[in-house]
Amino acid sequence: MFCGIGPFALPLARKKCHVHANDLNPESYNYLLKNITLNKIPQQFITCHNQDGRELIRNFDGQIDFVLMNLPASATEFLDVFRGLYCGRKSGLKPPTVFCYHFAEMTSPEKTSTEAVIAKLGCQVLPDEVHLVRKTAPKTWMTCVRFVVPHSVLYDESENKRIKLDTEKSENSITN
Repeated sequence: MFCGIGPFALPLARKKCHVHANDLNPESYNYLLKNITLNKIPQQFITCHNQDGRELIRNFDGQIDFVLMNLPASATEFLDVFRGLYCGRKSGLKPPTVFCYHFAEMTSPEKTSTEAVIAKLGCQVLPDEVHLVRKTAPKTWMTCVRFVVPHSVLYDESENKRIKLDTEKSENSITN
């Protein structure tokens, strides 16, 4: 969702994974395109987007296997995009595995990061792993919480209704 200039996206595409690399920042996006060329990344394995991460996920048509959310200062704020994501979509889609980066206080970084994910998703999540990436300040760790998005989140009808209502309100305020 927040690929920057491609430090994760390019190596994955080089390994023949099909990657949708996205960054909202136009400068990062331009450098991502340059890096693809400089590193001779096969075009058939990478598609680049320059849009809001929420919109990319909501409008993606097809199976989403993995989502890397490498923006530790605010990635958890984007987890709400998964609520109701599979409502009205074709059946048989597998839930995506998310790698959500997060800054956490030093005393219990695994617990703090897991609680941040749970708070944003609004349900209990048992992470597959909470990896301590590195210390970023004397009292702060960067962590990566890996988890599979629960079906209860992906098929939550209440979020789908809320999005529809918000859209209708926006359209009414524009036309009125």
